[in-house]
Amino acid sequence: MRAFAGMGLASAAEVTATSGPAVAWRLRARREQPEATISGAAAVMPGRGRDHAVDREDQSPDKGSNKAKNKTSRKLIPDHISAVLEIEPLDAILPSPDPPTPIPPRLLTDLRADPLLGLADIRLVQHIQPTGHSQPTGAALAEHALALAHPQARAQAHAHAQAEASASYQTLNHDLARRLGTEPIPAARLTWLALRLELPGSRRQARAARAAGPILARGGGMTGAQRTLDKAARAASAKLSPAGYHTLTLADSDYRPGYRSEMAETRDFLDAEGVSAAPGGVLIGVDPAHRPVTLGLFRRMTLNAAVVGGRYLAETLVLRCAAIGARVIVETARKDEWDPVLLHSGLGQEHLTVQPVGRPVGNPGWPAPSMVAPLLVVRDCGARPPFASVPRGPWTTIVTLLPYFDPRTAGYLRDADLVGMQRMPREEAAMARHLLGLSDKDTTALPDLPESMVLWRSRKRSMRYCELAQTRWEQAFLGEPLR
Repeated sequence: MRAFAGMGLASAAEVTATSGPAVAWRLRARREQPEATISGAAAVMPGRGRDHAVDREDQSPDKGSNKAKNKTSRKLIPDHISAVLEIEPLDAILPSPDPPTPIPPRLLTDLRADPLLGLADIRLVQHIQPTGHSQPTGAALAEHALALAHPQARAQAHAHAQAEASASYQTLNHDLARRLGTEPIPAARLTWLALRLELPGSRRQARAARAAGPILARGGGMTGAQRTLDKAARAASAKLSPAGYHTLTLADSDYRPGYRSEMAETRDFLDAEGVSAAPGGVLIGVDPAHRPVTLGLFRRMTLNAAVVGGRYLAETLVLRCAAIGARVIVETARKDEWDPVLLHSGLGQEHLTVQPVGRPVGNPGWPAPSMVAPLLVVRDCGARPPFASVPRGPWTTIVTLLPYFDPRTAGYLRDADLVGMQRMPREEAAMARHLLGLSDKDTTALPDLPESMVLWRSRKRSMRYCELAQTRWEQAFLGEPLR
């Protein structure tokens, strides 16, 4: 007779001889209803994976019951529990220009060898979505006259134009990477740390026996297993913190079986040597040292951004986000001024919609935002945007465009995760300094910024000066940068 609570092959009689009758009674109680205990514990374990399970039939004394009843009484008992931690830099919204710090090389080795954790498996998994992977391909822009004459040709022209916009962005990305000797910036890069703990009764007997001691030391049963896994997650976070990373525990719905995602590329690492958790994002320009400025606009939680500047900057954000696969909603009171983007960007109704001020919603049939097809909402509603029920949720970013700094709308800047500021008068720069805690140097620089320069500031007080790097495609119909 085996006891589930991490005791291996020890019987109740053996435990009575060594630990007394009270412990043996607890083991018998667990042995009488093992399935209910495990099922109930597993039901309240958010963020725990159960890829495999052991089938157990209810040992009913009535063996003459029909097969349907036997199927109903069949229960699934997990043979392991797992946790997935997402690793990010401390500021993934406005990453540092310095090369990313490698993940501690002994992270996996130390966690795997820790006898107080008893982990069966630990690995790094990186998911990458290259820029342009979800975009249509095309050799050139179709003839506009033909597009106007034939609806089928018009759809083809939209596809070619969108491909041209995406290809133009990719060219900029690759040229910058080639000049700096780095890899192009992907649309998204997620780095996960996957932890697996075998439970007693698992077919991996050696690994289950290794975990039995740590589980029993933390209370036994599913509760002890969960505490052991939580301890391993905290230990991993503590080892990553000195390297400038923080972790987020994912729920079961955040990943697919086998620690997979819907992104195009997946890489597994059993050794952390040389691996970094550099995020992807939107390449918006270069800093004064000609290093790339990347915005991590799309996260697992709604991101709020505010831009004090001109429509040109908002249009650039729309095109760059569309180039990495995002769908875009523009809420504006000046629809005619957005016509160049609608007419010449090649973005069809499945990627871009321009709507009047009110309640911005996506087009019918748009899927829910995801890591490969996020949602960008641009609110171009003047200096005092009215309240509106804006789409919110994972992989959704809301950008509020403010033509100038108005004290009555200071809340948009104060509550924003990311703020972009173009040239502004000294009076507005002084208010921005008071509200955002800008330094004297940045406050003095704001009134003299060139037309193409933006000062970005994140909630974590990271600051980056950025010169908007135009692609040829953008320059063709947007013209020169304007404030």
